[in-house]
Amino acid sequence: MKITFLLYNAYGIGGTIRATANLATALAERHEVEVVSYYRTADRPSLPFGPGVTLRPLVDLRPGSRHYDGRDPAQRASGTVCPHDLMYKGKTPPSALGETRLADHLRRSDADVVIATRPYLVCFLAEHGRADQLRIGQEHVTHDFHSAGLRRAQDAAIPRLDAFVTVSHGDERAYRAALPDIGTRLTHIPNCIPAPEAEASSGDTRTVVAAGRLVPVKRYDRLIGAFAKVAAQHPDWTLRIYGQGREKEKLRHRIHELGLHDHVFLMDARTSIDTEWAKGAIAAVSSSTESFGMTIVEAMRLGVPVVSTDCDFGPREIITHGEDGLLVPADGPDSAVEDGIADALCRLIENDTERFRLAQAAIRSARRFLPDHTAAQYEALIDDLKPGAATARRSRTRSARTAPGRTPRQRVGALAERLGVAAWLGKALPPVTVGCRVAADGSLYFRVPVAELTHGDWQLVLKPRAGTEDDTVRLPFKHTADETDPYVKLLLHRSGRPMAEGYWNVHLQQGRKGRVRRARAGLVETGRLLAPTVPPHPSGAGFATAVPYRTQDGNLSLRTWSRAAHAELESLAVGEEAITLTGRVHGAAAHGHHYRLRARLRGGDATFEARCHVDEAGCFTAAIPLSGPAEQHPGGEAIWDLALEPYDEQGDAIRLARLRGDVIERRRTDVFPSARPAADGALELRPYLTAHNDLALKAVAHPMAPAREPAV
Repeated sequence: MKITFLLYNAYGIGGTIRATANLATALAERHEVEVVSYYRTADRPSLPFGPGVTLRPLVDLRPGSRHYDGRDPAQRASGTVCPHDLMYKGKTPPSALGETRLADHLRRSDADVVIATRPYLVCFLAEHGRADQLRIGQEHVTHDFHSAGLRRAQDAAIPRLDAFVTVSHGDERAYRAALPDIGTRLTHIPNCIPAPEAEASSGDTRTVVAAGRLVPVKRYDRLIGAFAKVAAQHPDWTLRIYGQGREKEKLRHRIHELGLHDHVFLMDARTSIDTEWAKGAIAAVSSSTESFGMTIVEAMRLGVPVVSTDCDFGPREIITHGEDGLLVPADGPDSAVEDGIADALCRLIENDTERFRLAQAAIRSARRFLPDHTAAQYEALIDDLKPGAATARRSRTRSARTAPGRTPRQRVGALAERLGVAAWLGKALPPVTVGCRVAADGSLYFRVPVAELTHGDWQLVLKPRAGTEDDTVRLPFKHTADETDPYVKLLLHRSGRPMAEGYWNVHLQQGRKGRVRRARAGLVETGRLLAPTVPPHPSGAGFATAVPYRTQDGNLSLRTWSRAAHAELESLAVGEEAITLTGRVHGAAAHGHHYRLRARLRGGDATFEARCHVDEAGCFTAAIPLSGPAEQHPGGEAIWDLALEPYDEQGDAIRLARLRGDVIERRRTDVFPSARPAADGALELRPYLTAHNDLALKAVAHPMAPAREPAV
């Protein structure tokens, strides 16, 4: 059986795309599955589709592509189907070109079943789908969430379909009430989420995690308000919000307004969210409505209990209150909802036994949303609509189309490498996908798939982007024909001399003279870096760590830090007269000194000092008077680098930085409020973290501020 899914943009990030990718991949185990993407905006999908799924874009909007359709006059002409679908804010609206190509595709398609995934596509399928195909619409939000005009358009289209599927029982009831007399099959089938590859949460990170688009319906403003009360009682806990959207600046303002910049972090979106859920001890959902709640299931299956508002409809159909999570009343004023969320979070923070009990129950409960279960429900629906359809197998199945093992490209690459003709062919060998996990002691475990390698001696090679061949780290291994394990596991132990600070690329090389192959990032797990305590480096360094990460190109790299002495910034508070810093000094080289905080003008000779106290445990407090940079300001924009300097001038200056954890570049996540000296309101002081996560202070004179001569 051939099944076609219609997506608006399969190359973006969103719940509908993720749900479709999961279901399509599961169905592709037994059927021929095609995903038709109305638009194409990237070279590769951000969210993975399984190997048995064919992705077919219709309109190419990649500016550099030779198939670019953006200049086609028909692309500039508006589409005519379902003009009430207004959910395209910030996105390219439907076009005459897209509608022509989609109508042509549906007319020529040999699919047995066509599934539309959003109101515009549901209306299009109703208008242009063929009667000899099963036409199924899906609702990925809720009936009442849509505007009145969009509800009327979709309600009018649904009777022309064979079936319409919601993701919750509650929304099915809403559609039955709105469409009581139609013959179309109305039912509900939950979204599916595959079993995670990532290691489950340890439950001890003191981190609350939330994820989703930064849009009004998610009500992250309420979650931030609730966390103000949590942070007041548990200042060692933090909240991470993963996602992108138009609410970002509004939420940032809310964070600063409540003084939560050291407790609440906007982390941007992640294409692989499982490893981020695993960093949480608790997950939070604050939505005013949730059609299903994929994030709830994603968190639960990784052993993270969820505190969620009891909104329509999904949360109460997923979470059993007190057994595998907690539900909070969603009705009432914001202050009441915030209190409920805060109380529930504090309840789990303060009760380890209950938190771990809910975590284990959540893992068991989430199994009912595995892809095979959902795929079977769709097969049963299809078979019920057209008896025999789900059991009639065409020859075009995944097993017939793609043999197990290596892909054709991998087989050709391996043969070329074995014969030594890869260079002669003039083509680079395909990259190898390598996973990496950080252990509790900071060591790194690499996982290399041997199916992509020929037999013989190999090395995992870590090359510094700035350094010499002598700095290169090599981890040798052998791949033999009698191995049964599909992966080779390599350990880079956290011992001895730390790796040089900087960026490192990961490669694979056969022998010492073979061609170097770049390692693509597989599963990258860094949750252990969020442990409350970090073991000191065996070398005695103040701070030394290696953080694996996925580059923008999808490759595997490491960010390393190695500092003999280190001053870790823990909090920054902006007051009317001073910016107060607190933290801890680490490393044997940092002990035995009394310190002052020194600010040096970057690119100049000006400096100023600030009071600093370091106690016997190495905890420091420093207060930067706002008058200091104001009196020394040279005009325009100036940057001051901050460091602790010994009074006796016998030791080295120690840069203040925020290095602990799993974030390789904190400029986007750790954003501090600015200050204005009372004596000169036209000068703005902006504390920020540099590309190396060092603390600096930017002084910006607005146009009305006169330039000052540096004080002598």
